[in-house]
Amino acid sequence: MSVGDHIKSASESASKLTKRVVDAVEDKVDDMTEAVESTVRSAGSKIRDVAGRGDKN
Repeated sequence: MSVGDHIKSASESASKLTKRVVDAVEDKVDDMTEAVESTVRSAGSKIRDVAGRGDKN
């Protein structure tokens, strides 16, 4: 294998690793986004419930 072949192979390996890292980060960002959206929906629902009660407490 020539030096050029080694460089090409290393470059391809680095590219694959970068893609895996980017995919993993995107998955985590998606998971966090879903968690935040769920929390906001839940909090909004609770706020509407409390606000709808008025002075009945």
